[in-house]
Amino acid sequence: MPKTIDYTFKRGDTKVLDKFRVTDANGNVITLSVSDQIYFTMKDSSKTAVVKKKIGNGITLGTDGYYHITLEATETQNLPVAAYSYDIELDLNLTVLYVHTLIEGTIELEEDVTMEGDRT
Repeated sequence: MPKTIDYTFKRGDTKVLDKFRVTDANGNVITLSVSDQIYFTMKDSSKTAVVKKKIGNGITLGTDGYYHITLEATETQNLPVAAYSYDIELDLNLTVLYVHTLIEGTIELEEDVTMEGDRT
């Protein structure tokens, strides 16, 4: 069962999500091969993807051995104030593709006061 993590923050703010490691059932860290992938998808209530990221495009492996995902201000600044679902999925390119949802949850975007047009 995937771990559930929920976030609440102002739309248009930069948000660093909790860092995570990919581990096996025994808690041992798995080193991914170049053909493996991690995906982050954030969807609105109509199930339309509003933010998508993957390794090499928004998901990075830090020098600390953890994967990091940052939601940039520009990715949420024009989204409606609402609740969004998200998940982080691991795709291992084994003999048969192995897909596993690592983390899922809700991102609640709150109304912001200072918007892009106010920064003059």
